[in-house]
Amino acid sequence: MERPAKAMIIGWDAPIIKSVKKYIQEGKMPNLKRLISTGVWAENCLVPHPTITPPNWTTIATGSWPGTHGITCFNMHKPGTPLDKTYQAFFSTDCQAEYIWQAIEKAGKRTIVFNYPGSWPKSFQAGIQVAGAGLSVNEWRTDIRSGAAYDVTLSADMLFTTEEIPEATVISLEPATAWQGVKLSPEDKEVRIMFTPKMAREKMQPEEFYLLVEPSKSRVSLAREKKLSEILVQVPVGRWSEKVTYEFQTETGKKKAVFVCCLLSLSKDGSNLKFYVSPLCQLDGWADPPEICGELAGVSGLPLPNSFVFPFHYGWFDVDILSDLYDMQNLWFAEAAYQLLTHHDWDLFIMHAHCPDHAYHAYINRLEPAVTKDESVRKKFEEAERRFYASLDAMLGRILQAGNEKTLVIITSDHGAVPTEGAGEEDFHGFSAGEILIKAGLTVMKKDAQTGKEVVDWEKTKAVAQRSVYIYINLQGRDPEGIVQPGAEYEKLRDEIISLLYNYTDPRTGRKPIAFALKKEDARILGLYGDYIGDIVYGVGGWVSGEHGRQLTTAEYGIGSLKGLFVMKGPGVKKGYVLNRNVWLVDIVPTICYLLNWPVPKDAEGAVLYQAFQDHDFQRKELEKWQQHYRRVKQALEGEKALTHDYSS
Repeated sequence: MERPAKAMIIGWDAPIIKSVKKYIQEGKMPNLKRLISTGVWAENCLVPHPTITPPNWTTIATGSWPGTHGITCFNMHKPGTPLDKTYQAFFSTDCQAEYIWQAIEKAGKRTIVFNYPGSWPKSFQAGIQVAGAGLSVNEWRTDIRSGAAYDVTLSADMLFTTEEIPEATVISLEPATAWQGVKLSPEDKEVRIMFTPKMAREKMQPEEFYLLVEPSKSRVSLAREKKLSEILVQVPVGRWSEKVTYEFQTETGKKKAVFVCCLLSLSKDGSNLKFYVSPLCQLDGWADPPEICGELAGVSGLPLPNSFVFPFHYGWFDVDILSDLYDMQNLWFAEAAYQLLTHHDWDLFIMHAHCPDHAYHAYINRLEPAVTKDESVRKKFEEAERRFYASLDAMLGRILQAGNEKTLVIITSDHGAVPTEGAGEEDFHGFSAGEILIKAGLTVMKKDAQTGKEVVDWEKTKAVAQRSVYIYINLQGRDPEGIVQPGAEYEKLRDEIISLLYNYTDPRTGRKPIAFALKKEDARILGLYGDYIGDIVYGVGGWVSGEHGRQLTTAEYGIGSLKGLFVMKGPGVKKGYVLNRNVWLVDIVPTICYLLNWPVPKDAEGAVLYQAFQDHDFQRKELEKWQQHYRRVKQALEGEKALTHDYSS
């Protein structure tokens, strides 16, 4: 059986398998359809618990369970630190298992790691790394500002508007005057605007621009000064500008960035407008080696951080603009990956695109008939869903052009997503394990004397809910302010909390949200163990609040499913075959290494997917063939040695 020569792992974050099948059938995903028809589709791809981004992408890259690699949730909690102290789990240095790119480097193989969560800083030498410290390029979840959700390199989105809109910059328009080289009309207006950095990692100096508003031409012009020669771009209403490349002054010097603008609305008299500026996408600082940034500076699309999801929630723009931004981001991923794959040596390419996850967090409940009764609303958001799957498929097609018939291709995901029952109701607030503990008097709150905010009273608190699926006992000898004694008191309290969880009934629905609650030592059956999990681990049903994270890996509700995506195509792989066995994310790396005869990461725990191969026993047959060759050579040499005469003289 022929072996593959190279491997591609292309990851999508949180696709819903039901929707993937739907849009394949509609003809919106021809590239994925072609892979499935000539490869293997896993009907039961299962992901670790919790069903959340950092641990599960780390599982894919190491072939080990979260208990082994140590990334056990979206955030990390280190033993011995206060129970309310966590940080986002995006440091590669926190991973305790060997990555596949580290293992194969020992055999002289080269890897391109592309926008892969939790892979920064670079942990290998022979190859290229693009991003990995967040969920997208120019997004940082390592060493972020205190209290911030995350940082972007230069600035998040900006909206300049005459309306009062949350987090937007309100502007007042004045009659336009003294524009050199521009013939003004009486109705033309102007405003001076300031690009003031938001969510910025780099301390950027605010930059002044001018907007010339021309209602008769239904457009605005963005300019550095009030001169025709200083106009950077002209933007018609309802349209995107061309890309603007600009140098911004920061504390570490001038930084080149690229951005686009959209004139979202403009009234006929020019008195009202909404002018949107995309995130300022810095063109360096996010790759290793650094010169790779320069190589990718001119590719199509935009290296966008995902900060544009917040503006959608604020009401800055509708879902069509959100979809446009996803298209720009996916286009950049496609073209940047293609550039690297066609201009550099590589053996393994591994990437991640976060689009489905953020899209579903933004609007999955508007797709669900049980939540959104208005069919016109559902259809609008279904079209947005259709668009991002088509965009991902186009990205896939472009990247596949850089491979060949000897390339093993795997399409996978970290988890899926589900809508939430009752999320459209005014009294909806979601399930909270923390509230259960507070009502039981196990978590005690008090007002902070300085801030007036509610904080945990650690002197009276016996247990707290932490991160997505964990409950910690405030244990003496382990936790800085522990009050619960190890031994009998600890065990009794854990039993009490597990009973509380199982006995809790949602007052709105009459349903019990807890699917399971386990002591930490029993959570080993989930691949969760060690010092980086709580004293109790729980999971909830698919209908419970939140798109993913706490839900069972097999959970399904409405249009949603938490199952993962797995498609594999290449030399030695069956064609058009549906694999019904469980495929766990830990199985991906061992299967790749087996097929390509690569070193297996030393901590890998997954199985080889023998049932996906054209010949499940090819390795043994190949070994037997070489053993037979060896025996023949050995026999020939022994025959030569047995000769009684010598021709050497």
